Amino acid sequence: MGQAHFNMKKLLILLLLVSCSKEVDDLGFRVYTIPAGEHSSGSFINHPDNSRISFQFILNESAIYESEIPENQHDVNKIYGFSDFGLRHQKYSIRLGWRYLNGNIELCWLRHEEGRHTSATIRTIEPDEIYSATIDIKTFYYVIVIDNDTTLVRRRPEGNWGLLRRYYLYPYFGGNEYAPHDITIKIKEWKN
Repeated sequence: MGQAHFNMKKLLILLLLVSCSKEVDDLGFRVYTIPAGEHSSGSFINHPDNSRISFQFILNESAIYESEIPENQHDVNKIYGFSDFGLRHQKYSIRLGWRYLNGNIELCWLRHEEGRHTSATIRTIEPDEIYSATIDIKTFYYVIVIDNDTTLVRRRPEGNWGLLRRYYLYPYFGGNEYAPHDITIKIKEWKN
């Protein structure tokens, strides 16, 4: 019984790891799926090796949705980003996100600072288009570049100036509502 129980645990762990795996399409994009009724595309532990990430992303028609509660339509869903100051992302982080408002997919930034989040629209985007993005952490600003257009987002340094351990933040739907249908986001990171 002990060996069979141990083997069953190993099988369950393997199945969990496989179910959270990311596909890579023919263009080298990792395909992340947020399943209907869920918030997250999975749990992936990766750490950037510097304070700048550059990537391309594609949202398709699955990014179009209608919230159950109308005021939740203004919530920003997350595409990609990372934590800051070596702290958990609910305390400090910067991300790109999207929301579907008035017939448009709005690309937004979302910042957590001292546990409070703020966001703003950068521009509208089209489904099935490839967009290039960079998020660069500077001392007093997050510098976000989308297809050569730059947005500065204020950053208030906490004073933790040593070697900072950051981690990536992957696609996530909500707020307090869950994905109304499967949502697919493609991301391809490159080194700069």
